[in-house]
Amino acid sequence: MEDSNKAEYFANKLCLAIGQSNLSISEIAKRSGLPTNIIINWQQGKVFPKLSSLVKLAKVFNKNVSWFINE
Repeated sequence: MEDSNKAEYFANKLCLAIGQSNLSISEIAKRSGLPTNIIINWQQGKVFPKLSSLVKLAKVFNKNVSWFINE
């Protein structure tokens, strides 16, 4: 999968997780320790996160990292 496709796929999964959790972006940032603007960039499909960031997000949403990246 190309980088742009990976970022877009991840963005869709992140939006789904956000919708299921009813958490705000600022609350996700607070719980994960990640910057709000980075989470917004991921949500918009601009970039794909590093593994360490994926692990932090997965913990916030109580999901496996693979849920965010596997088709």
